Amino acid sequence: MATEGCTPRSSDELFDFSCTPCNKKDKNSEAVKYCVDCQEYLCENCVDNHNSFSVLAGHTLVGQSKFGQSGSGSKDLPSVPTERCKLHSLKLVDMYCADHDAVGCHVCFTITHRLCQDIHYIPEYIQTNNLTDDGSRIEAELERAINEIGFVLEKKQQEIENNKKARETHLEDIKQYRKKLNEILDKLEQASITELDVTFRKLDEDYRKSVTQMQECIEKLASRKADIVTSQNNQSQTFVNVKMSRCLLSDSVKDITLLPNQGRLRLTLERNLEISHFLKKLDMLAKCATMKHELYKISNRTTVNVKMIDDELECSIWSSCVLDKGNILITDLSNTNLKLVDSGNFKVKDSLEMSGSPSSVCKISNSEAAVSLSIIKTVQFVATENHLTKTRSLKFDHECRGLAVIDGRLVIGNDNDQVYIYTMNRQCLKVIKTEKTGNKMFGRVRELCVSDDGKMIHIVDAHRGVITIDRDGTVLWKYNGQELKSPWGICTDGTGNVIVSGFSSHNVVQLSPDGKLLGKIISDEYKLKNPRAVCFDRKKCKLIAAVGNELHCFQVK
Repeated sequence: MATEGCTPRSSDELFDFSCTPCNKKDKNSEAVKYCVDCQEYLCENCVDNHNSFSVLAGHTLVGQSKFGQSGSGSKDLPSVPTERCKLHSLKLVDMYCADHDAVGCHVCFTITHRLCQDIHYIPEYIQTNNLTDDGSRIEAELERAINEIGFVLEKKQQEIENNKKARETHLEDIKQYRKKLNEILDKLEQASITELDVTFRKLDEDYRKSVTQMQECIEKLASRKADIVTSQNNQSQTFVNVKMSRCLLSDSVKDITLLPNQGRLRLTLERNLEISHFLKKLDMLAKCATMKHELYKISNRTTVNVKMIDDELECSIWSSCVLDKGNILITDLSNTNLKLVDSGNFKVKDSLEMSGSPSSVCKISNSEAAVSLSIIKTVQFVATENHLTKTRSLKFDHECRGLAVIDGRLVIGNDNDQVYIYTMNRQCLKVIKTEKTGNKMFGRVRELCVSDDGKMIHIVDAHRGVITIDRDGTVLWKYNGQELKSPWGICTDGTGNVIVSGFSSHNVVQLSPDGKLLGKIISDEYKLKNPRAVCFDRKKCKLIAAVGNELHCFQVK
């Protein structure tokens, strides 16, 4: 075979491996080297040219003995690694450690694999080991991984679109809410203007009436004065005019005295500062939350006894709620009191005797809560700012068991088969009892709460599980699975998840915002016997469940 120079393509000589640069120039010459970096075969002249460039000095050249063995005219690349080391960029990944099943360059192996015994130079290793199966297997695994990740990628891309649509929906919801607030403010403004106009017209009428009376009085007095002047030559008439003038003066003084006190009737305006004070306390019109629709996992548990010295009976905690500052309100039915538990040390910091057995408690505002007293058919309002103090109360003609507040309105379950919606002044707005089919909606209402977006009411029914309705009373979804027996307490976590205690199943389960069971947060292994009240501290991500005298606080994530 020819070994020197570059010959024209017309040469009759055939080479197993031809020079790549020469072929590009329509010349035919035998390759004596292969550049791993350029991935080209080189003849002797091209090798000299290649080595004359300092930038190419670091390239790896291999001889003919390392070329592929596929026969005459083959264009196969030699079996030499071409991958550059990520740590040592001038070096090729050409070493294999069978001890660690890892590859690397000579520098890597000198540093990290110097104590290893089963070290191989890759071009030599593959000549004695059949790697076809490994290649096929990893290719299949890669293909499977590509498909699986591609599937997840599609879901994530869909989630991006759904998130974008959700933003647009919520943005419109914020604007509509602002529009609703504007309408409310417009009505308040119009009512204020109407009252201003009515008061103005009343005062204006009084002013004008007084002005007319005084003008008439002045005219009468001026007339008498003129009569006295003209009657000076007639003493008898002057005497009459004087007496008549004195009577007129006396009457005029009385009339002026009886006129309204204009200083007291001055038009003034008193702003309703409650509105501005309330708005200043707010951070935004609507709060955003990243939805977590995965089952919570417990990382820590704390148990505290909340029975007080003056409690005559064992505690029976039926309901609980978390206040804005993190403190917890609990209703103790057997001892007929409401307890305030400190969120830091979980000690009872205050208690308030109720006039009846308290069934349910819910937060009304930053400084007020409401407690249902079922047997005496009363809702008692309680101030919670510093100490628990009774304020006003509302009496109803039905039992009051479950209790919640939605848009400033009371939602009350009657411990039977009805749910009522009232204004804070006890005006009944709606009675919810049956579905659109005419079937009874409830069996025995125990507890209820409002969804985090304020659009739904979650109702716990001892016999029928969890029933979620909208504000109009339409059933949106139900859950009554075997995992939840005789449900009792209910709360939400701030991201839409619904948390329910199972009195007879001795557990606490988590439902998604659309009523799907995510699983048991507190399962049988925690041995909560007959849990009733549950509440969720959103700031500290803690779930609090009540059993007897004890509050069980679970740190979840």
